[in-house]
Amino acid sequence: MSLREAEEETGLTKFKILSPFVFDIDIHPIPARKDFPEHLHYDVRFLLQASEREVLTISDESNDLKWFPLTDLAVLTENASSIMRMVGKTINLPGLRQ
Repeated sequence: MSLREAEEETGLTKFKILSPFVFDIDIHPIPARKDFPEHLHYDVRFLLQASEREVLTISDESNDLKWFPLTDLAVLTENASSIMRMVGKTINLPGLRQ
């Protein structure tokens, strides 16, 4: 399921699964809409590595896509706490391409 979600959001198809375990969980509120009340959304995140040689493809599931170093992420995201928590976990992993 996580591989399918990654493919749908990026257009990428070749992923290396870096761990079979849940990497991070983020719980955040989703505002009410006319067909759904406000509720909590659970992002269950896994750690995958993609090839930079593949072409990123914007879909209905993504607004914009771009390759960049993890160290640049803080200035590119509005949800800094959740994303930066994952960067902190990722940046010290042995053998990870950055």
